[in-house]
Amino acid sequence: MKHQPIRLYGLLDCNSFFASCEKLFRPDLKNKAVAVLSNNDGVVVARSPEAKQLGIPMGEPYFKIRHLAERGQCTVFSSNYRLYGDISNRVMKTLLRWTPNIEVYSIDEAFLDFTDTNIEINSIDSFLQDITLTVEQWTGIPVSLGLAPTMTLAKVANDLAKRGSGICSLLDPEARTLTLAQVEIKDVWGIGRRLAPKMLRLGIRTAKDLAAIDPLWMRKQFSVAQEQLVRELNGECCLDITTIPAPRKNIQVSRSFSEATNDYRLLAEAVSTFTARACEKARMEGTVASAVYVHLNTSWYKKQGSYVSEGKTRGFTVPTSSSTEVIRTALALLHEIYREGILYKKASVMLLDLQNAEAVKSQGLLFALDDKKPEDREREEQIMASLDHITAPAIKKSKFFRNSPYKLSFGT
Repeated sequence: MKHQPIRLYGLLDCNSFFASCEKLFRPDLKNKAVAVLSNNDGVVVARSPEAKQLGIPMGEPYFKIRHLAERGQCTVFSSNYRLYGDISNRVMKTLLRWTPNIEVYSIDEAFLDFTDTNIEINSIDSFLQDITLTVEQWTGIPVSLGLAPTMTLAKVANDLAKRGSGICSLLDPEARTLTLAQVEIKDVWGIGRRLAPKMLRLGIRTAKDLAAIDPLWMRKQFSVAQEQLVRELNGECCLDITTIPAPRKNIQVSRSFSEATNDYRLLAEAVSTFTARACEKARMEGTVASAVYVHLNTSWYKKQGSYVSEGKTRGFTVPTSSSTEVIRTALALLHEIYREGILYKKASVMLLDLQNAEAVKSQGLLFALDDKKPEDREREEQIMASLDHITAPAIKKSKFFRNSPYKLSFGT
């Protein structure tokens, strides 16, 4: 009987990514506190470790930390998503040195499948250090990397890596059990604020407690997603890079084409449809996006030619979930990354740095840099609400959401 190979998943995360990008071009800010604001300069969306030590919380309104900037205790930047997108692309391309099996999870995170990579178990730490040191040397961005037999455990390993030396492996079952006992249930990937109170009422306080629950019981009490979560915590692989749940701060819609294509019109239609679906989901959740990321890649298993992976990001002057505005921007990005003669296997659209729509609206748009009038924005919101009511079912029934010609592999 042929044995299945042990799965090896890594999760690489760029440390304090937006702040690290700003520091990259300001050597004088090394070891200095840096904070990055949302694209309307409303709230803090990224902090360097030094800024965290100052006690600056995520989401803090700028006026509350203005005194720190004025005293020179913290350097504050407006967000620059084009810069962050370009640097993110460099990081992801660097990772191709170790494996082509990469799934961009967010602008600063990526899952890596090392299953088919020849890694000696006794040299895991040196392998992980080689990746983190090389990425930082080649891109200037410090990163953390966790390795485990499942994607859920890789997320746990990455969280521990960020708190420690920058690398962490959870391949040893005994060490894994000890580690899970230290992870609070609210910090487990896939639990979040909504399910954490329910878990606590059931006496499930840590990841170790969750791993000890009968998976079938979890399915009856919650859903198949929680059953898979329990199995994953026990080292049983249930997820792969086509079925991972979306990160909290982003919405991603992606598809692998049944056949690779170079047809620009087909790619444009796909990107438009994916963007519409992402915007629809954002509006349903009451959020708006600060930026949009569009990505194209060829097949990992292409026998001839090199693997091609291109992506670009563009921010919005005012966070938005307007399908019209986001699709226009996404198509402009597609035009920039599309290359004739390349057969693309997959397209992805990701809305980045989601913010509460009402909170953004309540901040006011006095400092908006675009030329939209308040009444125009209100009218556009009404149009989007009507669009969701009328056409949402039609979007989901589109050929881009059926088996042909695309595999059903939502990133959301």
